[in-house]
Parts: sequence; structure tokens; C-alpha cells
Amino acid sequence: KVLRGRQAGMEVVDIPFDRTTEWLLERRIVGASYTKSLRTVHARLAAALAAERPAEAPAVAQLVPPGTERASLTYFDAKAVMQALLDAGLGEKTLFGGYSNAHTAQWADIVRRFEAGSIHLADAASAMAQAVGYELPALKKEAARAEKELSELVRRQGEYERLAAAAEERYVAACDKKGLGTDCSREEIGRRLRESRSLLRATFARVAALCQSEEMGGAVEYYLAYVR
Repeated sequence: KVLRGRQAGMEVVDIPFDRTTEWLLERRIVGASYTKSLRTVHARLAAALAAERPAEAPAVAQLVPPGTERASLTYFDAKAVMQALLDAGLGEKTLFGGYSNAHTAQWADIVRRFEAGSIHLADAASAMAQAVGYELPALKKEAARAEKELSELVRRQGEYERLAAAAEERYVAACDKKGLGTDCSREEIGRRLRESRSLLRATFARVAALCQSEEMGGAVEYYLAYVR
């Protein structure tokens, strides 16, 4: 089916996504030996990724940070890098039509080789099949697992909030029982404890005096005689 109007010349591909490469081969949009050319492009792409990023075009380092793996990039990534180099003013050409900047020349060669024989379409089809067949299902599983974990965390949060409210109620009740009233702060409890220690000193002094009295001595002797 061929679209008309503004999209004239564009063909609607109504086939299973994992058969796109076969569709391209059957219609001779890409050659039978496209894999050999694609390996060459991938090798040059790996060499470009291993090279230092141009300081004049910081956008390149953002598009392909150091450590980026070749397998994660496609033709469209190479086009984006090429555009970033041109936007940075590194598109000056020599008398022979090539780019004078080494980085621009390297990425321009990659884009040109991708477009030669339309092998970028086969590469994009392979990336699409990989994404739809493996990466997207894995992301869906990861998202489902994250939602389950989030639901469990929300449940625990509600439980902990209920426990905290119950503990606060018990705390307030204990404060009321001790006569602290509404002022049940840490500072107030500490002040009450310090007052209690001063009162206990007098109590301990009375107990010590009783222990040293003659009555206590007689009681102790009576007890010893009883247990013997």
C-alpha cells in the first residue's frame, strides 16, 4: 500500500516486527551480504567510541559518554553525533570535499557507510527486534516487580504509622498516669528525674539511719537466731 499526498512514496510496512529484516531482503532494499558491510561499520563505530571526545563539541560526550558500548548504538545515534559536531562548527571541509576535523570526518564516514546499501535499515530492524522481543518484556517485568515492591512499602508505611500512633497514645497515657499532663517532653521528664534524685537522697539517709539503730540490730540478731 502506497500513501498519497504529503506522504507520497512512503510504503506502509504491515508485517511482524521480527520479520522486518527478511522483508528488506526480499524486496532487495538491502543486499544479501549486508551483514559483512554492517560488521565493517560496527568496527569503525567501535573505533570512534574508543577515541577521545572533542572538547569543542561537549554535546558529543553527552550523546556518547566514555564507556558507551557499541552494541547500544544505531545509525540514528551516529547521525545525532554528526549533527552535534556540525552544530559545534566542526563542519569545515577541505578542497577535496572531506571534513578537515578528524572527529567529524570519522563520524561522517560511519554515517555514509550506514547509508550505503541502506544497511542502516537492517541495523534498525535488528535493534527494533531486540528491543521489542527482549528488552521491553524485561522492562515490563522490572516495572511490575517495582510496583509490587512499592505496594508492599506503602502497606508497611501504613502499618508503621498505625504503630506510631498507638505508641504515642500509650506514651500520653503513661505521662498522665505520672502526673505530667500535657507537658510530657524529654526536658520535663529529665527535670522530674533530677528532682526525684534529690528527694531520694533524704530517703536513703533515713533508711541508713534506721539500719544503724539499736532496734534494727536487735531484729537482725533475732532473725539470725531464727534461721539457725
